[in-house]
Amino acid sequence: MKKFKFGENWNSFSKLINNEKLKYSVNSLQKLTDMKSFKNMTFLDIGCGSGLSSLAAINLKCKSLFAIDDDPQSVLTTKMVLKKYKKKARVKKLSVFDLNEKSKFDIVYSWGVLHHTGFMIKAIKKTCKMVDNDGLLIISLYKKTYLCSLWKVEKFIYNKSSIFIQKIIKDTFIFFFKFGLFLTKRNFNDYVNNYEKMRGMNFYHDVHDWLGGYPYESISVKETKSLLESLNFKLIRCFETKKKVGLLGTGCDEYVFKKNN
Repeated sequence: MKKFKFGENWNSFSKLINNEKLKYSVNSLQKLTDMKSFKNMTFLDIGCGSGLSSLAAINLKCKSLFAIDDDPQSVLTTKMVLKKYKKKARVKKLSVFDLNEKSKFDIVYSWGVLHHTGFMIKAIKKTCKMVDNDGLLIISLYKKTYLCSLWKVEKFIYNKSSIFIQKIIKDTFIFFFKFGLFLTKRNFNDYVNNYEKMRGMNFYHDVHDWLGGYPYESISVKETKSLLESLNFKLIRCFETKKKVGLLGTGCDEYVFKKNN
């Protein structure tokens, strides 16, 4: 079973990157770390995707940045985005599992990536080994919900389907999403227009990513905290999604951990 073409989706999204989206991404990193600047800090971006988060980290004055992705299209996209903004960083096609553990970073960042590796726990453990003492680990992982098994089947089917069938699945999902917003007296157009404020992402690209994101795993906040504590990390802050059933998607929990000496 082939993986979802994450790089293709990120390349499409990258054409929408502008100063406003960059500002949202910068603000997101500042919110997660509670820092105004990353001056004198090294930054590792695992699963760089569109390059937006890497660009934001550079704008926050990090001392050096290493961005990796195992999708060649994402690597090319990140390089193009950084070049467009005249920023320099080391960008390489590399799996998280092939990282050199002798290299340590002050901030290790992986948003919505490790649960797509097919070996999530192993990927989390490997990522932890890249964090320097007193360094920060920032990860975002799919929340475990009652319908995770159903979504895993959906993603499998979506990846095997033609573009026409994928469009039908997307249109059906968006129809029920609109209906869900209607029931809670929220306007769909307002929701989409405000979506960028959540890390500068795009609603329609994220829908495609969600429906097709395979391999797929999920984990509860309790399980994540327990795992990281066993690896000598302390939870600094957690932005937990409210979704529990997962009817229209599970959503991601965002974590900031600090590595103990």
